[in-house]
Amino acid sequence: MASNGCVDWQFSGSDAAGNAALASLGTYSSEIFGLCDPQGKPILPPLSEEAETSLTAEKAVVQAVLCGKGNAYAPSIGLPVAKRAVADYLNRDLDNKLTGDDVFMTVGCKQAIELAVNILVKPEANILLPRPGFPWDMVHSIYKKLEVRRYEFIPEKDFEIDFDSVRAMADENTFAIFIINPHNPNGNYYTEAHLKQLATLARELGIMVVSDEVYRWTVFGSNPFVPMGKFSSIVPVVTVGSISKGWIVPGWRTGWLALHDLNGVFKTTKVLKAAKEYLEISSKPATVIQAAIPTILEKTPQEYFDKRQSFLKDKVDFGYSKLKLIPTLTCYMKTEACTFLWTKLDPLDFVDIEDDHDFCRKLAKEENVIVLPGIAFGQKNWLRHSIDMETPRLEDAFERLKSFCDRHSIITEPSLKDVNGVN
Repeated sequence: MASNGCVDWQFSGSDAAGNAALASLGTYSSEIFGLCDPQGKPILPPLSEEAETSLTAEKAVVQAVLCGKGNAYAPSIGLPVAKRAVADYLNRDLDNKLTGDDVFMTVGCKQAIELAVNILVKPEANILLPRPGFPWDMVHSIYKKLEVRRYEFIPEKDFEIDFDSVRAMADENTFAIFIINPHNPNGNYYTEAHLKQLATLARELGIMVVSDEVYRWTVFGSNPFVPMGKFSSIVPVVTVGSISKGWIVPGWRTGWLALHDLNGVFKTTKVLKAAKEYLEISSKPATVIQAAIPTILEKTPQEYFDKRQSFLKDKVDFGYSKLKLIPTLTCYMKTEACTFLWTKLDPLDFVDIEDDHDFCRKLAKEENVIVLPGIAFGQKNWLRHSIDMETPRLEDAFERLKSFCDRHSIITEPSLKDVNGVN
């Protein structure tokens, strides 16, 4: 038998995904988790716990399996019953109603975002993405197809979109602005007035709005959630979503893209045609989950979401109170949605911290606490803290965080600076 060293093999692994993989959320979290000591303090947040979803959702999937509804291939654009169910669900908040033909089922929200890019890309085009926002690996995949430009937020105004930065970034080759609403990692969501301003500006610029609304079920602020599709009479809107965050089932990998058309713009510009063609050559979400979607969306009781939102609000209140005792971290607003707190750090406030990534690595080594660096979301020297755990664990996590900051900090007293009216 010939040895491998004697054969000139005509193949090798591709490096095409290397740069994106190096900076993906999964890579960052795996690296930081790997720095923790499994024999030391409990790792927080715990990564091994299984999330609890709605019993209605679980029964719907079981029923779809037992009835054989999910055994066959689904159409490339999605099961008709799933598409209609998503349209009906979204229509609860819309004046301009969707039909099933306006909805396309996708493999989670990530494929929905990729679909939005792929059906719109053209030579020399550019899009506007938020900073912070989509994980770097997703941004990298978009970079390969078109130019990405970043717009900013105003932290002192509850992270409203900085419309001046949008105007500065847009030109004649810009075709869309992407928003995340509710926003991960900022933890805010936009008022109806702010979204109307965005729609008006987008119309002025001649661009569409693509809105990632996957966290819409995690809102616990005082204002109701307003979908971007409500403004489709002003500007063409694409919304993407999935059941992953609202039902805590990211492993089910089922999402959607909805086209909120403005007087047939998507038809005349061939966007509808391009979406169907792209999905013909793409992966499809599991048919069995699609078959369960009508029951999941229609029958999940409101009490399930109320309980989840109450849990998150309680944990945000607790975590925010703890962060106020750490002078080296600035939290500009108390999160009103999602499952995180977002803080800014200044490396100059520390003796031996180079940046956000260095902070997270050393925190994991010393305290077995996992915090993600802002650079993973395109914003250096910010930190994303998970609050999605029971209070005793959350208290332990923030006590360890404070202890770490105290050891490495050159600041000894809490700051008296006023952030959003909170001392």
